[in-house]
Amino acid sequence: MVIPLRIGPAVTGRRGLQQAFPSKRPALFALAAVCAGLLSAPAASHAQSVHVSARVDSNSILIGDWLPYHIEVEHHGNSTVIFPSLPDSLNGFEVVRRDPPVKKSSNGSMLESATFVLTAFDSGMHIVPPLTVQYMNAGDTTKHAMDTPPVVVVVHGMQVDTSQEIKDVKPPLSLPLTLADFLPYIIGAVAIGGLIWLLIYIRKKRKRGESLIPQAPPRPANEVALSALRSLESEKLWQRGKIKEYHSGITDILRLYIEGRFLFAALESTSGEILGSSPIRSLPGDEREALRELLTRADLVKFAKFQPVPEEHERSLRLAVSFVESTWRRVAQQVPAETAAEIDQAPA
Repeated sequence: MVIPLRIGPAVTGRRGLQQAFPSKRPALFALAAVCAGLLSAPAASHAQSVHVSARVDSNSILIGDWLPYHIEVEHHGNSTVIFPSLPDSLNGFEVVRRDPPVKKSSNGSMLESATFVLTAFDSGMHIVPPLTVQYMNAGDTTKHAMDTPPVVVVVHGMQVDTSQEIKDVKPPLSLPLTLADFLPYIIGAVAIGGLIWLLIYIRKKRKRGESLIPQAPPRPANEVALSALRSLESEKLWQRGKIKEYHSGITDILRLYIEGRFLFAALESTSGEILGSSPIRSLPGDEREALRELLTRADLVKFAKFQPVPEEHERSLRLAVSFVESTWRRVAQQVPAETAAEIDQAPA
């Protein structure tokens, strides 16, 4: 079967298209509106998520006053804010100080603020120009920018009453003197006085031939002697065959002790002279006998090549230690004349 087709007249021109498709026009306009909305949605969402504002503590200041200028950026906490870097001079203002940015969180949003302290030295109306604040959203490396609104500040000069007579500058005020005013002079006088005293002290010391630095007091004779005897014992001289050195060391230590204790020149005296000296003769008999035995044995070893037995070596050391300990604290007493004569007659 053949179905006949009805062919209308040819469609040509703008009017012909409108007549051919009368119902398509509203749909095309709706589609264009939807596409435009989709394209502008991200930009609108970014702009609505970040809000930038600028303010000052006062819009009216005196010339030279400091004026805090605050830039505040409010966002949802997922943005990185880059505040502008202000030059030293800005439209008639001088930047005195730049404070670090401060972050505050409240009600799910983040408020970041940066404060700049400004001042002006020209009176009149000044405008802080718009400043660009950049920010980046999380997951997006694109830098977005927003400008702060301009801020108007009126700078007033000092009020001068021209109807009054011009007066001279007031003289400086006199303040009462305090201790702090005199303290530098007091310190200087003390320092000069101390320096003069030091020079006099050094001069006197040099004239007397004394040392400028006080010497430490000498150790007591008994401490020196006992320390030397312990050191001699630790060397074990007689055990190593150095018998003469051992007994000479004991007598030398005792002679030095007698000089320090009894103020007698024992180092330059013989054993007989030591035993016959007045300080030694004033000692009790047992102490004199102990010293006599010790000195006699040492002389026999040094001059007669006497070889004592080990017990005699140890006895000499014990007698020396006992003599030092017993005579150090004893007050020497003068013996009767007949006792001294008996001592002089005793063999050395």
